[in-house]
Amino acid sequence: MLAAARVFLEEGFEAATTNRIAETAGVSVGSLYQFFPNKTALLSELQIIWTQRLGAELDVALAYPHRPVVELIDEVLGVHARLQRESGGLLGFLLTNSPTGDPSLTVRRAIQERLEHMALMRRPESLPEHNRLLARMTIHISDALYTLAPDAASDPHVRQQVRMALLGYLKTTLEDIPQEGSSPR
Repeated sequence: MLAAARVFLEEGFEAATTNRIAETAGVSVGSLYQFFPNKTALLSELQIIWTQRLGAELDVALAYPHRPVVELIDEVLGVHARLQRESGGLLGFLLTNSPTGDPSLTVRRAIQERLEHMALMRRPESLPEHNRLLARMTIHISDALYTLAPDAASDPHVRQQVRMALLGYLKTTLEDIPQEGSSPR
């Protein structure tokens, strides 16, 4: 899996080949095919591994959803920075690339579900569609951690900018989630 992650990061999913992954792993391509029929299967396995890892970390970070928004943001940004470092940049790749076509296996989906749940816990009367939008917007803002530069999640200046954007959005949104029959401001 480490070889696949390295090749995906260095060459991108489209350019990566199973031959190159096998070569990087120091195994024959036939050996690789015994376990993974193609590069998409390798990417799917990486998605599963990191979805579980990030999900477990976010479950801890979001365990107390009624804490001040700034504390939630700081803890979640810390999780992202740490896991991006530990994964050698793979987390950002998985968050911004989903060529498998199966959204249920993506790291983004795990984040989406947890953010929707957090919004519901903070405001039980909120509508599911508003929670979905809140989660999608939060993810969209947070994408800057991975799209501005390969190490942006660990860059204090980028993290501060994302933190301010998230704080402005979530503080207002979580304190004023529209009720059924009302329109968002």
